[in-house]
Amino acid sequence: MLILRSLIIVLGLFAGAVQALETASTSPATLKAYAVTLEQAAAGSQWHQMWKRTRDNGAFIQHGEHPRFTVSQDKLPDMARTTLGSATSVWARNSTQALYRYEFTTPIGSIASLPVKALCLVVDWRTLPAGTRTDDAGAMASVSLFIALPCP
Repeated sequence: MLILRSLIIVLGLFAGAVQALETASTSPATLKAYAVTLEQAAAGSQWHQMWKRTRDNGAFIQHGEHPRFTVSQDKLPDMARTTLGSATSVWARNSTQALYRYEFTTPIGSIASLPVKALCLVVDWRTLPAGTRTDDAGAMASVSLFIALPCP
């Protein structure tokens, strides 16, 4: 009985220590610092999953009113890295996501047939434990680069 009680207490302490990063209570400066590390440390599989979700969302379909890219697809990986590493603004979204935005000098896409110059990239930080150092590249391996879209 004492062993079971001790095990429950230890598990409770461990569960509290691995809470996901709450983006709403994290400063934009800290979210940007995490993104800089993620941009440098993200593996090809993380980028691949993001581009798959982006494609599945219709961002590469060249007709329609939905948000879609108009620049050539070979330019987008560098643009996404720029957005993540040098975001000009960041907003918390849901409880564990953040939206990073970077505005380029020329249009990169369109929404409802109107040209837009910004790229928005959504990152889901739910697998990053709260309190992780912003420069901890090893902790970035499970972070989800969620989706990239042209945005106003």
